[in-house]
Amino acid sequence: MKCQFCNKNEADKVFYLNYMGGLYQISVCDDCLQRMWQQAVASGQAETFRNYSGWWPGRPEPRRYGERAFPDDAAEDLKKRRRLSLLRARLSEAAGREDYEEAAKLRDDIDVMEKEVCSHEG
Repeated sequence: MKCQFCNKNEADKVFYLNYMGGLYQISVCDDCLQRMWQQAVASGQAETFRNYSGWWPGRPEPRRYGERAFPDDAAEDLKKRRRLSLLRARLSEAAGREDYEEAAKLRDDIDVMEKEVCSHEG
């Protein structure tokens, strides 16, 4: 199988990612993986790259499907945070349209959601 990035070399690493409910297989050669790592380090995103890919220099294989990068309950929290982000964007749009009734409703929804998402209890 060819590397999905350079389309030249044979892929010797395969990542299995579960992204927004879809399972994706990403085939990458060692050269491209090293370049991605160097770019992540240069941009200050090395830790993010490690967490997302499950790979870093010195680790022989990337994370495999079934290995969890996050606890099982993190998925529900992530959904709530995405919904909160969407509500904030809609609030900004409503305020821009001067639809104050809608903005007030969204503000109230955001307040309720923030208490659920940002709570450190239970």
